[in-house]
Amino acid sequence: MKTLLSLTFFSLTFSLGAKTLDLNKVSSGSNWIMHMDFDSMRNSDVGMFLEDSFENNPEIKSKIDEMVSTYGIDLRKASNFTMYGSGEKHKGIGILEGGVNASNVEKFADSKDFISETKLGKQSVFSVEKGRHPMTYTALKKGKMIFGPNHDYISEGILMAKGKGTGASDHPLLTSLSTLLPNPGFMFFANLEGAGNVVELDPRAKFMTEHIDSCGLTIGEIGGTLKVVGIMQVKSQESSVQIENMIKGGFAMMEMRKADDRRISDLILGHAVNRTSNTVRVEMDLSIEVIIDHLEKQMKKAVGKFSKEVKLRKFPNKKYTYQ
Repeated sequence: MKTLLSLTFFSLTFSLGAKTLDLNKVSSGSNWIMHMDFDSMRNSDVGMFLEDSFENNPEIKSKIDEMVSTYGIDLRKASNFTMYGSGEKHKGIGILEGGVNASNVEKFADSKDFISETKLGKQSVFSVEKGRHPMTYTALKKGKMIFGPNHDYISEGILMAKGKGTGASDHPLLTSLSTLLPNPGFMFFANLEGAGNVVELDPRAKFMTEHIDSCGLTIGEIGGTLKVVGIMQVKSQESSVQIENMIKGGFAMMEMRKADDRRISDLILGHAVNRTSNTVRVEMDLSIEVIIDHLEKQMKKAVGKFSKEVKLRKFPNKKYTYQ
């Protein structure tokens, strides 16, 4: 549960206040899309807390500056990040806009034996052979970075990032997602029916496509709370009733858990499940105050660990005691 809470806080922190998704920068034929906007996130309560913490804590700032200098990516200056794909496993395009120093990205790649460089026209493209799934990326001069599994995806990503590709078509549920909250944050959309027509899905995913046409998730900050809204377009009313009851059962179990776990009780302020015909909508309200409090505690731990690493490097033979 501790790990789950930490991951929830971390993911939601970087999901606040995303601007409207620009489908002109998403390839046609994409059946899943994820989008977040860092510019708006900085204006949220959590974003302002993090920014102040980074700037006012020399140890954290030093660590971040070191990482920026090494890797050439500064998320403090990033504007937005969008990922999308057709549904093929481990294949998609990621576009990071802002906060990218192309020169430092290239220097880091040149310093690593497991990263190889090739050319796509005049553009340097780097391939990472380390790990289970190879990754290819390139840094553009205007502070953008493109990620993908191979050169074909990188080429498509470059076109989309420059606004020269064929954009994706809108989808009714995607349109609904953009209007569910006044200031939507993190947004995720999946056209399960479309993905099932592109690739052969595993049994679990295939079961979902047999019952769910499309689904999505959006997050936004509203008056001191973080609202999470999920929506599913189900293929039949019978299946929609079953899904509704299953989610309500999950919330009932969560309510039982809240009685014994104050952290969950303080974090989750409310929840609801509503069904209209074949559409199921799920909502959760989370406490911004609790999220900030948790982040503050985690940052103090991170600073302690970083200080320990620095002291051990300077005085390797001395013993230290840390809480």
